[in-house]
Parts: sequence; C-alpha cells; structure tokens
Amino acid sequence: MPTLVVGTRGSALALAQTNWVCDRLSLAHPGVSIQIETILTQGDRSQAAETPLGSYGRKGVFATELEAALLSGDIDAAVHSMKDLASDLPEGLCIGAVPVREDARDVVVGARLADLSAGARVGTGSVRRRALLAEAWPHLAADEIRGNVDTRIRKLREGRYDAIILAAAGISRLGRSAEIDEYLDAATFVPDPGQGALAIECRASDSGVRAWLSAIADPVATATARAERAFLQALGGGCQTPLGAWARVDGETLILLAMVADNDGCVRRIEQSAAISDAEAIGRSAARALGGLE
Repeated sequence: MPTLVVGTRGSALALAQTNWVCDRLSLAHPGVSIQIETILTQGDRSQAAETPLGSYGRKGVFATELEAALLSGDIDAAVHSMKDLASDLPEGLCIGAVPVREDARDVVVGARLADLSAGARVGTGSVRRRALLAEAWPHLAADEIRGNVDTRIRKLREGRYDAIILAAAGISRLGRSAEIDEYLDAATFVPDPGQGALAIECRASDSGVRAWLSAIADPVATATARAERAFLQALGGGCQTPLGAWARVDGETLILLAMVADNDGCVRRIEQSAAISDAEAIGRSAARALGGLE
C-alpha cells in the first residue's frame, strides 16, 4: 500500500487541522496509508518563550522546519494555516491544495468591543489588528499577547486582559466557538491574507502527491487565497506590516478588499473585482493602488 507522510506542527490547532485534512484524504484515497509526522518549528519555540512574532520581521516562522523536511524527503506534504506561509515559497515547493475555507473573520472573546470602557486591555499580537483596533476603537488599549489559542484564552480568563482578538477559524476548528462574544465584520476589520484557509504544501516535482492532494482542493478557496497572497507578495508583507486582504467569489467574479496602515496609523482600503481567472492579477492591482508598487 502506498504511503503519504504528512508533516505538521504539534499544537492542538495544528493537529486538529492536519487530522481534518488527513480524514478527507483518506476518504478520497482509501488505498493510501496516511501517516502524520509532528515537527517543532521556530514559531513554536518563540511562542513557548513568549517572543513577539513581529520581532522576526517576516512570515514563515511556523513553516521553515516543515519546509526543510519536505525538501529533504522526510515528509511528503505539510499542512499549514495559509496565513503562516511566507509569500514566496522555497524553490522546489508549491501549494498542492487549498481545501474548503473556514470563516475568515476575526472574533472577540471576553466581551463585545463596543461594551468595553476606555483603557480596557485588548490582547492581540498582530500589527494589523492593532491598527484596525486603533482606527475603530481608539479608546481601547491594545496589549501584546503570545501563545496558542488555548494559552491566550487562559490568560484572558486569568484577568490579564479584558478581551482578546483571535481568528474565528482557529476557535471553530478547536470546537470552542461557544466562547466567541463577537464576530468582527470583515468589510471593516479586514482579515489577514489567507486567514481561515489551509495550505497543503508539497514538492513541485512530486506529481503523484500533487495528484493525491488535488482531490480535496476547493476552487473557490484556491482562487481567493491566490488573490490575497498575490497582494501580500506585491507589498512584501511580513509580520511587521499592518495589512489585510479578504477575497470572496460572487458567481464568476472575484472581489478583493485590501487594506494597509501607515506609520501614522492611517488605514487605507480598496475594493476591486475581476474574473476568477485573474485572481493573482487583482491582488497585484490592489497593491499598486495602495502605493506598494511603482
């Protein structure tokens, strides 16, 4: 029986996501043995040490070791949260499939933001969320928070924050949606590029694995992810860049809403639309319109 070795981080959320992917791969390919390999990443070590991810200045700290294992042949595929992937993949690797996407929105746990008093502490480790919070709720104080979903919610319950902002997808995949107090409107609180989507990475030359993965690819999730990642790549975005991108499909049209915040906290947004086949072009176009390209 052929075997597919799937790499993942060891967090509860990463394992939940990987098991979800492997269940669907097993249904699509009952004759393939699927094994899960857990790998510790730089991002996991930084979370344990409570080092702010922004200090690395780039995305990809949760993916580097998984990508090295792919390139060495130790694993055949790796499951990532799409938003954790750098905009430029290492040479020889590709995204083999983007499955059905979860909710892309941000959520608040602990309280509704409008109900918080001036000076209330809102935990977030994201520069994008800080910029959008300052724009819409300038009377609230954004406080740095680190750790996985379970750790962040524990810190909230201990009284260290009045509320925290997280991704809806992560809480949903962990079965903790009942703890959400507010869903933030994606049209104003623009999500991170790729938020809610999973990326299954593999070797570009491995046609057999790519064929297996393609069975669980979702065309809508693939198109929206392509548009959002093209925007991210065009702006050279990393962990220190406050930007967001949210794409959706209406019939044969792809609509992309993008935002960037400058050093003065001014948030600029743009919405553009194009044919689904032009997903990457619309991402680059939005970046040009927001001043990211000459």
